[in-house]
Amino acid sequence: AAPAPATPSATSAAIGAEPSAAAPTSPAVRPAITPPPRPTPATTPAVTSPAAPTSSATSAAPSANPVGLSGLDAAAIAALPFTLELPQSLILTRAPAGADAAVYSVRAAGGLPLVMIYVGPASQFPIYDGEVVRAGGRASVVVSEGGRRQALEHLFQRPSAPQEIHIWVASVDDAARDLAERIAQSVDAR
Repeated sequence: AAPAPATPSATSAAIGAEPSAAAPTSPAVRPAITPPPRPTPATTPAVTSPAAPTSSATSAAPSANPVGLSGLDAAAIAALPFTLELPQSLILTRAPAGADAAVYSVRAAGGLPLVMIYVGPASQFPIYDGEVVRAGGRASVVVSEGGRRQALEHLFQRPSAPQEIHIWVASVDDAARDLAERIAQSVDAR
């Protein structure tokens, strides 16, 4: 006896072949098409158990930081191209912002950003509207709020890398705003 004619397989139906009228297929019979695995960059396997920091540069933030952000330690802060007065209860974090730039953030308990500091070749100064005042080697944007003048933004320009250090007060309210302004004014280029 001759073998029965072959019917389209589920695989050929899944890749676009038309099923024959004599052999209807139901969607439940067709296997799901799974895309081939995408290549992933080689990475170090993730650590599944908590590990102790191996150097002081990876030390954890002070206990006043309940959200678990890790701040820069004293040695890392001392190596920055700027100085600042950082109260004990606050942390300074770093995020990359391109090949030759970084954004630092002074954060309060709970992770609230108070002051942002861009360090790199070209900032977006000014971001606030106000009077630009030049003094002490910096340009500052001064605004009037609540009957008083506040410097909310500062820019240092340097001949060497990083060419710009741009400091601005984050959008925070009253008491935090006063603290943020004091910290922003304390920043100075090295």
